Amino acid sequence: MARRDSFGGYEEERFKDKVDIKLQCSICLKVLKDPVQCPNEHYFCGSCIRKCLRENAKTCPMCQHHLTEETLTKPPRILTELLDSLMIRCDHENRGCPELVKLEFLDRHVNSCGYSPTRCTNAGCAEAMNRHEKERHEREQCDFRKIVCDECGEQVIWKSSRVHPCFMRKEMDDLVSRLNVVQNDVRGIQDDVREVKDDVRDVKDDVKLTQEEMASIAKEATERCDLFTRKQKIFVCGGYDGMTRFNSVESYSWPENSWTLEPTMQEARSAPSAFVHGREIYVSGGWNGTKATDSIESLNVDKGHLEWTKSAVTMPISCRRHEMVCHENSAILTGGLSDGDNVSDGIYEISLDPPHDSKLLTQMPEPRCFHGCEIVDNQVMVVGGRTSTYFKDTKNTVYVYDLNNNECKTLPPLPFPIASMATVSYKGNVILIGGVNEKSQTLNSVVMYDVKTRKIKMLPCLNHKRAGSAAVITGNVIIAVGGYDYEAETFLNSVEYLDLSTNVWRELSPMTSKRNCPSAVMKPMY
Repeated sequence: MARRDSFGGYEEERFKDKVDIKLQCSICLKVLKDPVQCPNEHYFCGSCIRKCLRENAKTCPMCQHHLTEETLTKPPRILTELLDSLMIRCDHENRGCPELVKLEFLDRHVNSCGYSPTRCTNAGCAEAMNRHEKERHEREQCDFRKIVCDECGEQVIWKSSRVHPCFMRKEMDDLVSRLNVVQNDVRGIQDDVREVKDDVRDVKDDVKLTQEEMASIAKEATERCDLFTRKQKIFVCGGYDGMTRFNSVESYSWPENSWTLEPTMQEARSAPSAFVHGREIYVSGGWNGTKATDSIESLNVDKGHLEWTKSAVTMPISCRRHEMVCHENSAILTGGLSDGDNVSDGIYEISLDPPHDSKLLTQMPEPRCFHGCEIVDNQVMVVGGRTSTYFKDTKNTVYVYDLNNNECKTLPPLPFPIASMATVSYKGNVILIGGVNEKSQTLNSVVMYDVKTRKIKMLPCLNHKRAGSAAVITGNVIIAVGGYDYEAETFLNSVEYLDLSTNVWRELSPMTSKRNCPSAVMKPMY
């Protein structure tokens, strides 16, 4: 049934009818190819799950059940029969093949398809064409075909025929005839000029697109370079190690691959939220061991003597397990857990300029804490989280608040309930890193949610399960720090990073302290 010469499943667009989501691979989100299943009946393409098991954790990406290639089994026959009965377009549709065949007969059709690419057999020709065009090409169109001179009967290669004496004489006669029609050709020049102008406009559009692409690539490369050459540092603030709630701050320098203690904050803060505005790092809210706070303090990295100061900006509520992100000259606060375990459903805007007033923008359909929040294209994305402090109330919902239209909507959900994960935004996507599910199982999954298309892609799993971690992104490098493993009951100081150009998680030097529920930001130093 399945073709084994490519990785991942079949693109859904190739099928005549919409394919049931149950027939999609849980890793590549395409229609299953060479399907296998885990003991809990989660289905994957054979190539997808084997690659995942070889490169990442020995667990099912969906249920975290221990899994090896040997314990993979074939799915029920009813599933394979459903797949076999699907009508799919030929592999060579883009070459012109109009055929729709049952999936079980796809290999047979492709092997004999007249639109499959094939190479010319004439010596010296490397051109590829459709199989059904091969004979005509070799006989009538190929530059390296052999022809017989009508004058002398000698065999010559068509490409070299113009230097053959007989053909040269004939070409001279043709040239004389063509000179007589030059005037007619001149009349068409004006039409040609108009076509050229249209072509120039098309080229300008192509150049503009290329310039935009190059600007994006240059920005990404600059951010990576800044991290690797001390122009940026990762600041990790606060957290909890099981005994102490920290007011300490440490920073990571990539060239030295080492962590350095920075000036301490004025307050101890576990589960705060941090953001950057201008040249200042802001840390908001959190739990000091006895109560939640509404205070915000900041660190100006341009000052010669670094010192945290209490900000004139305050939060409209005292809370922890909230998220705060910067938008222009304001901070956006979403959700949060206050004293008495009350959970907020509000989205607030707080001015970072005097008089530092705040206002309620909207209320989410449900309250949220332990969630993730990012701003993508002027939209506040609120992903996952809980409605209470209980694991069972973990959600897979995605809310979006449009800052332009002042409108809050519910988008298609995440693939599973998740809370206490770290999040970053990347090229119109929100990436969810680690976390814990409704069964209190710590996750090592990495989920990429496309805000525009609503499609979900699973990225390579973390090396370590981690909930309550923090993460930053610079260029196309994601760095995940700290957290807690509920199964192992372990607080983490480990640090790992994923280069999205290679899709492999690698280890960095650990932090000086184990930190669960810290906050982290990427800050330019000069």
